[in-house]
Amino acid sequence: MREVEVLQDWIRVENYQVDAGQVRTYEFHVVRDDMHDRITLTIKCLDGEENTVRLDPTVLNPGQYEFPEIAERRIRRLYDLGLI
Repeated sequence: MREVEVLQDWIRVENYQVDAGQVRTYEFHVVRDDMHDRITLTIKCLDGEENTVRLDPTVLNPGQYEFPEIAERRIRRLYDLGLI
């Protein structure tokens, strides 16, 4: 049976400014999967009607525990790449 531990339950960030005049709303959470020895940050990018427009799981390096900052950097990167 798969064992996962929630390190950070879902947190919503509304109207995060990714560029001049451009904001995004997203939610993120973090889980540790002991079976696969990894920590995964998952971001849900939401549109104006609360629909998920992108689900972005990212495996974190050991020792990376500044989850809100990592999520912000990932959102900005997704925006810069034109993915959200």
